[in-house]
Amino acid sequence: MTILDDFTRFINSDRYQYTESDVLVGLGWQNRQAAFDYFFRKSEDGGFTVVAGVESVVRLIESLNNTPASEKRAVFSQIIREEELLEALVNLTFTGNIYAMREGELAYANQPIMVVEGDLLSTKILETPLLNAMNYQMAIASKASRVSRAAAPRQVLAFGPRRAHGFDGAALGAKAALIGGCAGHSALATEYLYNEPSVGTMSHSYIQAFGVGSKAEYAAFKAFIEVRKKRHNSLLLLIDTYDSLAIGLPNAIKAFQDNGISNDYIGGFGIRIDSGDLAYQSKRARAKLDEAGLTKAKIVLTNGLDEYSISNLILQGACFDSVGVGDAIAVSRDNPCFGGVYKLVSIDGQAVIKVSGDRAKTLTPARKELYRIYQNGEARADLITLQSDSDKEKLLAAADITITAEQDRLSKTYFEAGSYTVRPLLVPMVLNGRLTEEGKLLSDVGRSRSYYQQNLATFSAEHKRLSKPHLYKVNLSEELYNLKYNLIKEIILN
Repeated sequence: MTILDDFTRFINSDRYQYTESDVLVGLGWQNRQAAFDYFFRKSEDGGFTVVAGVESVVRLIESLNNTPASEKRAVFSQIIREEELLEALVNLTFTGNIYAMREGELAYANQPIMVVEGDLLSTKILETPLLNAMNYQMAIASKASRVSRAAAPRQVLAFGPRRAHGFDGAALGAKAALIGGCAGHSALATEYLYNEPSVGTMSHSYIQAFGVGSKAEYAAFKAFIEVRKKRHNSLLLLIDTYDSLAIGLPNAIKAFQDNGISNDYIGGFGIRIDSGDLAYQSKRARAKLDEAGLTKAKIVLTNGLDEYSISNLILQGACFDSVGVGDAIAVSRDNPCFGGVYKLVSIDGQAVIKVSGDRAKTLTPARKELYRIYQNGEARADLITLQSDSDKEKLLAAADITITAEQDRLSKTYFEAGSYTVRPLLVPMVLNGRLTEEGKLLSDVGRSRSYYQQNLATFSAEHKRLSKPHLYKVNLSEELYNLKYNLIKEIILN
């Protein structure tokens, strides 16, 4: 038995989607045209999140369309007993469209991150695998962003494959972490899949393999340097196996000096500290390294770090060049469940709505578009519109426009004609069942990471702070607002 891959990821699903599909096929509704939105209702801190996972979704579409019917039958026949539904699934392809934010985009609550439109059967069975891919990677990319912002300008290395949830989690989590601002990662699978070089130092077990005590540790450092310097590899020595300052650091300095490693070494060198008082030890280590003439030696700190502990280290004047972060990023430790949802917003071109006693769960209906408004290069507000919409036309013409908050109709923001620029955030990734050029570029992690950095630079410091970020305006167009609340009134009156 192998783990799910490629096409079989479609059966990584909740049973109810196939139970419903049986009914839809029985009614002959499988080819009705549907539009679903993927969005989230709340972020960890009330601020933005970082988009990741779109590539996994478009790969699902590729696998559905490229898998022979015989293979589909072999998979579906093991879990589907209803003959009519089985035949529909065996012959199913996705011929619709997917519009999504690019990976590395900054997204806010209740705005469409992805729009899937196509036949009702294929859009229905896509729900759980899509949520599985998007929610995990959105969580990791967003946490990586928080940690990287806390550490800046120091680098953050994603050292979390061993903590990730499963094989896919290790590879895709590292990819998402890179998109969210991490400077490096340790996952070989991510390097293999995305050509993003992995990095690493050494473990305590490596040192223990040379025996016990100071002499064994020195021998481990010496061997490490002798072998790896031949290829100009990075030489980062883990110094806390016994005593970081009394044993490990002197051994590291001696090993560097005995083997000719100086500030001129082109491969990079330094130490890693993985336990104890990191602020105190790093300051003492920096002083000792500098005293030995190793002023270019790097200091890497690890040991259960997250954005809060990193911020505290900086406040204490800790001396370090980078941090290795494990489970805080790999599983988004303190906020592991990203609450993305996938909701039907129109059927056969007709807007539909879900109304809930929990106001936050009342759906914004209809097939929508999303635009970001900039003034002087700074992101100022996002506006969600209908596809055909007078506010959309004003935006595209850079005309005078006033946008109004959905929950507070007295809260209005005016943008004068010519004072702003606008950018659509939803771009086509799949059209008529085929990947667009933009969809094909989703595997370029470096491109997505650069895109994230560019977007981040357009947001104010107040919007980027980790605690209680300034409220960013995400409003509905007047026509979309009226459609939503007229539908709600219609339901109440009926």
